[in-house]
Amino acid sequence: MRHIHLFIFFILSTFCLGQQSYYNQTRQTQFLNPSFYGINAKSFAGVSYNSLSYQTNEKIDSKIFFGAVSFNNANFSLGLDFNNFQINSYGLVNNTINLSYIYRVRLFNEMYFLPSLSVGVGFNQIENPDLIFGDQLNLLTGSIASSSSDPLFFNELRTNFFDLGASALVYNESFMFGVALKHLNSPDISYNQEFKLKRPISFSAVIAYERDLNYFGRGFLPENSYLYLITSVYSADEFMKVYAGQELLLGGFSIGLNQLYTKNKLSNAMLVGLNTSVSVEQFEFSFGYNFPISQNITVFPPNVFEISMIVKFDRFLRNNKGFFKHLKTDNL
Repeated sequence: MRHIHLFIFFILSTFCLGQQSYYNQTRQTQFLNPSFYGINAKSFAGVSYNSLSYQTNEKIDSKIFFGAVSFNNANFSLGLDFNNFQINSYGLVNNTINLSYIYRVRLFNEMYFLPSLSVGVGFNQIENPDLIFGDQLNLLTGSIASSSSDPLFFNELRTNFFDLGASALVYNESFMFGVALKHLNSPDISYNQEFKLKRPISFSAVIAYERDLNYFGRGFLPENSYLYLITSVYSADEFMKVYAGQELLLGGFSIGLNQLYTKNKLSNAMLVGLNTSVSVEQFEFSFGYNFPISQNITVFPPNVFEISMIVKFDRFLRNNKGFFKHLKTDNL
């Protein structure tokens, strides 16, 4: 009995420390720092899907629905995201909903300060039929019994939790710096009283720089051509991620590279990725693929495929730089 309890505890520990359903932070910075929802007072809606495949034939799917609406006259924006995370082989399902309030303060020289508060709720569930308990195994015959005497076999493995976070960004047309704290209330996501599992407070910092590559209007480059560089650090308990992304934007088309280093107490891994996006009118389509290039013997880092679509509602920005750049203030 105790082995299955420890097994479930291990899965949830790995999930709550390491699971973040985004790898392309260059295009999905709002999931790292919710204040990014308020940049340029934009209004949009989007959907994202990523699939993680491992050498162990495990597969993990995440589906995210997100969006933001800006209230320019009141100087604030609201951001909302819904994340469905599944590990099918273990029957683990996690759903989270987060609402962020982002206030906008103009500092000086077109520089803005965006503080944010976030509230969220989460729902975790493990489907018992997908689990095999120790007393179901017959080591002599190799058979698996259809029932178990383990108390968890008869219980619904469900839990709900409430989450709090805060973040802030300072940015202008060329530079951005932000920090975020999540899980400030350390929500309890355990299924029973025997093993307490609280989600640790996480900290992240992000810095980005964007440069106009065609300031003088040279004909061999599109009018709206930019180089975008971004770096972030994420830490929660003994888990850490370091991300770096480089993207070339050529009007409505972009191509970029990213590197991701992850480390915890027992393992570390390095992933590299390629991402691209295409903007057509108010629609933006993004694609990305990440694969491991280094690892130690105790971990199997994933290959990650990502795809997303965003619909932009600020139609009058369609034909100017604000519709393509990451860092922009022309809607304020």
